[in-house]
Amino acid sequence: MPGLSWERIEEFIAAQRPNWPGWAAVALGAGIAVYFGLPIEPALWVGPCLILASVALAVLARRRPLALIIVGALLTGSLGFAVASWRADWVGAPQLSRSLYRADVTGRVVEVELYPGSLRVTLDGLAISTAKDGVLDAAILPAQVRIKLAKASEEIQIGDWIKVVADLQPPAPPAMPGAFDFRRQAFFERLGGVGFSLQPAVKIEGGQAHASPIAGLLDWFDALRLTIGRRIQAELPGATGAMAMALIVGNQTALRADDVQAMRDSGLAHLTSISGLHIGLAAGIFFFGVRALLALVPPVALRFDIKKWAAVLALGGAFFYAGLAGMPVPTERALVMTGVFFCAILLDRSPISMRVIAFAAIVVLLLAPEALIGASFQMSFAAVLGLVRVFDGGRAQFSALRRVGRDAPDFFGRVIGVAERGGVWLGTLMVTSLIASLMTAPYAAYHFNRLTLYGIAANMLAVPLTGFWIMPLAVLALLAMPFGLEHWPLVAMGWGCDVIIAIAHWVADWPGAVFLIPAMPIIGLLTASLGLVWLCLVIGRWKWLGLALLLIGCLSPATQRPPEILAFAGGQSSRLVAILEPDGLYHFSSIRSAKISAETWMRRNAQEKRLPFPQPPLPEMPLNTHQARIDAMRAPKQIAAADMPGSGDCTADWCRFDTRMGYIAVALTEAGAGPACLTARLVISLEPIEDGCRSAERVIDFFDLWRHGTHAITINADGSFVVTRAFDTGERPWTLQRFAKTAQPMEAAPSAESGISTGASGQSDDPGS
Repeated sequence: MPGLSWERIEEFIAAQRPNWPGWAAVALGAGIAVYFGLPIEPALWVGPCLILASVALAVLARRRPLALIIVGALLTGSLGFAVASWRADWVGAPQLSRSLYRADVTGRVVEVELYPGSLRVTLDGLAISTAKDGVLDAAILPAQVRIKLAKASEEIQIGDWIKVVADLQPPAPPAMPGAFDFRRQAFFERLGGVGFSLQPAVKIEGGQAHASPIAGLLDWFDALRLTIGRRIQAELPGATGAMAMALIVGNQTALRADDVQAMRDSGLAHLTSISGLHIGLAAGIFFFGVRALLALVPPVALRFDIKKWAAVLALGGAFFYAGLAGMPVPTERALVMTGVFFCAILLDRSPISMRVIAFAAIVVLLLAPEALIGASFQMSFAAVLGLVRVFDGGRAQFSALRRVGRDAPDFFGRVIGVAERGGVWLGTLMVTSLIASLMTAPYAAYHFNRLTLYGIAANMLAVPLTGFWIMPLAVLALLAMPFGLEHWPLVAMGWGCDVIIAIAHWVADWPGAVFLIPAMPIIGLLTASLGLVWLCLVIGRWKWLGLALLLIGCLSPATQRPPEILAFAGGQSSRLVAILEPDGLYHFSSIRSAKISAETWMRRNAQEKRLPFPQPPLPEMPLNTHQARIDAMRAPKQIAAADMPGSGDCTADWCRFDTRMGYIAVALTEAGAGPACLTARLVISLEPIEDGCRSAERVIDFFDLWRHGTHAITINADGSFVVTRAFDTGERPWTLQRFAKTAQPMEAAPSAESGISTGASGQSDDPGS
């Protein structure tokens, strides 16, 4: 029996041979995922050692096919691990660990992003100084910073050297434990700080540009993209021009916030990201246009294979268009797949297969392994994987449908045939939208905590308009720009852009257009991803196991329990506490402060509105703040429970809540720290508390929040509590490290017998507790 089982495993793996390249891409991605999942940064020699060990195992297993296949997967995963480690070391550059105010920043402009009424620049070759710190040392000087400029008095171009006075902040770590880590993304972009200018930028004389040919080519594309964007803005101001820029050069920053939200809620956000649809349409327009023109020249059309000529020129056009877009991950994936598509035409092979996707994924992951953990990579490859699986698997059926209505003998039959073909085309579009929506749903739920319910309807209206009106005019406008003739193509394109925006707002306003999803755990995303890959790559009846894995992953948000308390302090005007009330919604200490943190907390709780703390006031306690702390430590038994206010009440200075773990007090001001320290088991203070609180088992004050980021407190059923911190992302090169605070001696917390602390003894996984 064991031998039979082993034989069945070998037969199963052998049956998957046509999709082995896809599984190789999966193994490569698994190795990269292991690297990003580590709590500490591995040494550079770990990856090569894993590769050598895998090679040694392959030599030992060379006579056993199944073992050799398994070792081959380990070798591919080791390669992914090594590539990710090398990539992190190669791009590594310092990132700011604290804010710099009124800093003098000098640097070379390497990127310009157009905003409504302003622009944002990325600078390298930096020199930064402040009145407090002087000139930043090279050991802590970022490689690049990104600054949103005040209204400029002169036009900024790529390659200009500028000097600007700006407030700079570190790239933001996660807004709460488990949330998106912008600081990690910025690390791989070599971005060490972000901020905004306090004065208009001034051009200065600077050094030389990069000598590298590749860097020079990228700078040329950036400058061309900026020039085209400004030409579009000149012809199409406002929201119309912003949409046109997003479609032509991939610049989404000029879009208005309400338009961006409408595009997301209607399921049309993919139109503003230059990806497979745009690259495919642009390359197709070049391909068919060039082929039609060559067909008009009989000597050329009869003597040469003009189809292959058109394929070569179309590939060049696709590369040029991708360069204009700045080569983001979806564009890279689309460009690789388009290249393979046209290469297949040149070799007279079928251009649509799983191997094309596998090849594109491997190329992207080897060039930018950090793309694996981004929503762009996951959603774009998932959508294309599903589409190729369905259309390649049903090749015969779809080919038969395409022949519907083509053999009609008379006029009326041909009219009916046109209607039938239109119905087939419409049905194909519906199937395409449905497949793409289903394949990307787990990633939309994980990254954005939302699903759009009417995306199919919106795409049925917007995609044909984009393909048959907007993109052909976009290509025509690009061809006309060198001659200054882009006005009418852009104006006509703008009409289509206005319709797209109108469709987005119309569909987004439908009842129930967006379904909010609570935070999905990472294990849920991995399970759903494995289910999708298994469903699409496995050959045979065992592929349906993928449906079970997908279902388990999609249901994983139901197993998550949001933290009962969240607290954040990033500055004088950015301090916030949220308490999870019995209604399952967070109530906030402020309805204005810390906008990004509050939006993240609500989004991960599937919450739409920002609700305030309870309004009925507590009785004021006329105690001096310092004296109140002394009284709380020296004579706690003098305070009777009957003299204390009820649960869930607030004054302007402090609040108290009754929970499973006992009382929790939130000090909103310095004056509220004293009363908050009197009876609560857990005290959270948005101001510093230097003397401690005798009644409290745990005190989390401003310095704790500033140093370790958002604190999430989860209360267990037995009354114990666990504290997790947003900045505890391991010892990685992108982890934000604040300088250490000198520990203050504290007396031990009183036992429950003292009459002050309530509930069972707390437990915390916080290393600082």
